[in-house]
Amino acid sequence: MNPVFVDTSVLVAAENVAGGDLYQTCLSWLDCLWRERLGRTGNQALVEFYEQVTTAANPMPQGDARAAIRRYQTWTPWKTDAATLETAWAVQARHQLAFGDCLAVACAQHSGCSHMLSLHLPHGAEFGGVTLVHPLQQAAPGTDFV
Repeated sequence: MNPVFVDTSVLVAAENVAGGDLYQTCLSWLDCLWRERLGRTGNQALVEFYEQVTTAANPMPQGDARAAIRRYQTWTPWKTDAATLETAWAVQARHQLAFGDCLAVACAQHSGCSHMLSLHLPHGAEFGGVTLVHPLQQAAPGTDFV
């Protein structure tokens, strides 16, 4: 089984209690990844998460956001380095995506992930060997994923 990279959009959606089905689905995915110890993310995603949830219209208290990030630290978030930037630039040149998305794909690659959960990129698309999964279009797996 391979680890699954989780981008900022999914981390944020999993905190939005008013998000209905999206909230529940993202929670199911994260629960599965915690149980199977397959969750991965990047430092950039955690920085974006903190910024987005603490400055939202209904902001999360900073202490709660910090506690969430501390939990995700157990996933050993990928740290962006020169090689990651080079990979992100290559993905951007080839696929013409927004740089933030390219950086997430590069972090997923460098983290050994063949799949990435995202709300912003098309479900089933493959960028740089990473297949995108939109949580609402593919249910969280049981114990036998990837």
